[in-house]
Amino acid sequence: MIPDITQEISTISAKTHKITVQGAQIFAYEIGQGSPVLYLHGSPDTHDMWLPAIEHIGSDVRNIAIDLPGFGQSTMSDNFSLSLDNMADTIHELIMNLDIEEPVTLVTTDFGGHYGLAFTVKYPDMVRGVAISNTNFFADYKWHIFAQMYRMPIIGEILLASATRSMMKQTLKGISPDLPDSYIDSSYDTGFGSPAVRKTILKMYRARSSKDFAGWEDKLMKVLAEKPAIVLWGDKDPFITPDYADKWGNAEVHHFEEYSHWLPLEAPADYADILRAWFDSL
Repeated sequence: MIPDITQEISTISAKTHKITVQGAQIFAYEIGQGSPVLYLHGSPDTHDMWLPAIEHIGSDVRNIAIDLPGFGQSTMSDNFSLSLDNMADTIHELIMNLDIEEPVTLVTTDFGGHYGLAFTVKYPDMVRGVAISNTNFFADYKWHIFAQMYRMPIIGEILLASATRSMMKQTLKGISPDLPDSYIDSSYDTGFGSPAVRKTILKMYRARSSKDFAGWEDKLMKVLAEKPAIVLWGDKDPFITPDYADKWGNAEVHHFEEYSHWLPLEAPADYADILRAWFDSL
């Protein structure tokens, strides 16, 4: 957790949920009232990554930030499918269990984009709008070097098991200098430092090939031609180039030239200000 942010948010009435979806126990953090906004993080993060941005967005929307299956306080069974189709169904079941009765606004990044955008394709009538940051949903994407190694049997296990706290901090600060030290340190315990999460990371990378997006990306473009969408992109992301920010159909695009992969943590106030204005326009 990020102590200062958590302390500020805790002064507002917040609640948590544990929801069973397809054998996975999914943790959800909820604060605020109003139109529902669902935040979907990436790997190896948790709902904590959204807390600084949520603090700036405020409590007049229903902010719901979850831990994806197998991350943070959520579990994932061995037979849980990470196909795009099942990712979409997982978000659908989660929303139904949260008693969300109106279209939801999705805020997505990294692998959370796979969940949220697959849901957008399969259940477009349940989506009010979608925000996209530093993720992929295109068949032409080439995996970055770390992902290539994660996908290799034995090599992936060795790479993750050898990721010490100091090594991870040095690597992440090199990639993303504005990533808060407090977040890097605390996220180790719920990320690379957790054997269960390491297992989830490998399963996730090995379950996903870029060719899986063939067909899905075309359907997504049709949906985004009619649904409001916004792209907020950290251009210094070493994992996915900034030209991908401009591939999302008619979406409103904002490039953050000085920031990297974890934009909601690197520039939470600027990120939230743009999102907040976009929420108000929906």
